[in-house]
Amino acid sequence: MRLLAPAFALVLAVAPVAAAETRIVASFDSVTGLPFQAGVKAAVIEAARKEAALSVTVAEVDRDPAQHLRNVEAAIAAKAGAVIVNVSDPAIARKIAALAATAGMPLVFLNRRPALDRMDGRVSIVSSNDLVAGRLQMRVLADRLGGKGTVAILRGPDADTASRERRTGMQEVLAAYPGLTVGSEASANWLREEARQTVAAWLKDGRRIDAIAVANDEMALGAVAALRAAGLAGRVLVGGVDGGKEAVAAVKARDMACTVLQNGAAQGAQAIANAATLAGGRYAQQYDWTPYELILAENADAYAQR
Repeated sequence: MRLLAPAFALVLAVAPVAAAETRIVASFDSVTGLPFQAGVKAAVIEAARKEAALSVTVAEVDRDPAQHLRNVEAAIAAKAGAVIVNVSDPAIARKIAALAATAGMPLVFLNRRPALDRMDGRVSIVSSNDLVAGRLQMRVLADRLGGKGTVAILRGPDADTASRERRTGMQEVLAAYPGLTVGSEASANWLREEARQTVAAWLKDGRRIDAIAVANDEMALGAVAALRAAGLAGRVLVGGVDGGKEAVAAVKARDMACTVLQNGAAQGAQAIANAATLAGGRYAQQYDWTPYELILAENADAYAQR
């Protein structure tokens, strides 16, 4: 694998391209402050390094989602074999899908799924079912609460498909427990500090909170920090999603009730495999799901070294 350096990309490395290589462009939202997304990006790079027949350009888009479109346009002009995109903006995702279909460019949506009713062209989506993440987490919290109490919810960005679907999964489980009520809810945009400030404000207001269902680990760790400052760590249940190392350690220490592993390494490797398959004119699974895995204190050791 060689990492190329086109004018539109954040340069990671530069090397000449052999004529027999398949060229793939991977365009990512900024991973700054988002450890899970940084891990997905690293997994793409690592998987590509193992494929001598691939030449992969990795670009990172910051503050301007339209840059994804320009990256795809440049890939089409350069006659790349396939494009991988990790984009949270639903309008941009739709435009990318239309652009790639018109140009006949194989396209892989990685991790963040587009809100599309129909997909034309050669498209593969490599992701995890976020409804499942929300359900798994909320079932644990509901069980630990004995089906009674007041739950708070921390969402990711409201435009993000993953955030919406995780919340939907949580709400599906809550509907089965009439003794559980949602007392507080807010978006903390996937960010730890924003979540810490939000939960600290809830506690300062004197709101009752028996458990906090959280759409990712970074926000869950922010919630734990606020609870710790208030002397409530371990007493208010907290659930997360992603299965990152800090969250697994917090689960093991019982500062968090659970987290749900989203296997970013598997997603990254599968995205590279599917992009290469589509570029070669072969069939790739249109929806390629990576299963979620529930992490509790009882099995946290098995995930601590991942």
